[in-house]
Amino acid sequence: MKRGIQKKGVLLLAMLLLAVLTLAGCKDPISGLTEGGSDEEVVQLADTNPLPENGVVTAAQFRSIQGQDKVVTFDGSTMSGIQYSWSFNGKDIHNPEDQNLKVDFTTEGNTLNNVKAAAGDAAYGLGITLTGNKGLITVPQLTITLPEKWDADSAVFCKLNNGQPAKMSNVTFDNSAETTKMTVNIVETGGDYYIVAGKTIAPVPTTTAGNPDGTTPGDSGNTGSGSSSGSSCTISISCSTILNNMGNLKSGKESFVPSDGWILKPTTVQFNEGESVHDVLQRVCRDKGIHMESSFTPAYNSAYVEGINQLYEFDCGELSGWMYNVNGWFPNYGCSQYTVENGDVINWVYTCDLGRDVGDNSMW
Repeated sequence: MKRGIQKKGVLLLAMLLLAVLTLAGCKDPISGLTEGGSDEEVVQLADTNPLPENGVVTAAQFRSIQGQDKVVTFDGSTMSGIQYSWSFNGKDIHNPEDQNLKVDFTTEGNTLNNVKAAAGDAAYGLGITLTGNKGLITVPQLTITLPEKWDADSAVFCKLNNGQPAKMSNVTFDNSAETTKMTVNIVETGGDYYIVAGKTIAPVPTTTAGNPDGTTPGDSGNTGSGSSSGSSCTISISCSTILNNMGNLKSGKESFVPSDGWILKPTTVQFNEGESVHDVLQRVCRDKGIHMESSFTPAYNSAYVEGINQLYEFDCGELSGWMYNVNGWFPNYGCSQYTVENGDVINWVYTCDLGRDVGDNSMW
């Protein structure tokens, strides 16, 4: 009899252990189901997902939509009644990584008041803290819904640059209901940003694309290289960061650094549908007589730009080399994987500090 009880106890213990192991493999509601059998975990996402309390959406979740023409959203809210939603399109995701999408808001304070004053005494303002400190895997949209109606018809998204607000992009503005809904494309996180709005607001100074030191680049050039299909983009090449690090520059390279840092000022060019950032750079450098050397890197399945205008990686320190951004965003994948779209602004910039000195903090 005792032996029978022991056997029954062992059986119950085994069943309990199996149940625990089964539960351990489950995910929370936002995570969905885990697909096994692969080296990289894939966690299914719904079309609309509540943002986790810590704000982190994992790489495994983004893998479930990678490469698909599918938009998923992550919805969050604050105690003050402000709601926000992030939208990601899977077709633009190449290298999934964890993303911290938690957002905090400020509706009052001296800094916000100063930003509003600098924007022509804008009637309305909102402080936005984007928590994430890693580079974004694509350019998502952030939609913010305020519980009150702003009596305004336009808004801009900006951040402080040397103590002054610098415009980053326009904001899609909708106050047709008794709420205020604003949508903006986000190219970076890890800092404080602002939306200022009004019926007539003074222009906020625009940050200069591709110019790391914020100076005005001058008139844009034009070239007819590329396609005659009507699709065009703007491209520039700057090494202005070297001007502040000449002591670290390899001997004999000084003559390749222009006095104003511009190897190619912002220039409008045409391109063929399907061409990559690398294709455009290669053709423009050829047409303009600018030296450029690149090689294919199997690890990234992309071309890697080693040198432009005889300036190579490590020529100005161990953290130096060429980087690119498109419309202010530094992609986390190679330049031959980025397909150019009409109106894109492509900036090639030389960094002396692993991106930090040109506005990319994803490595830090």
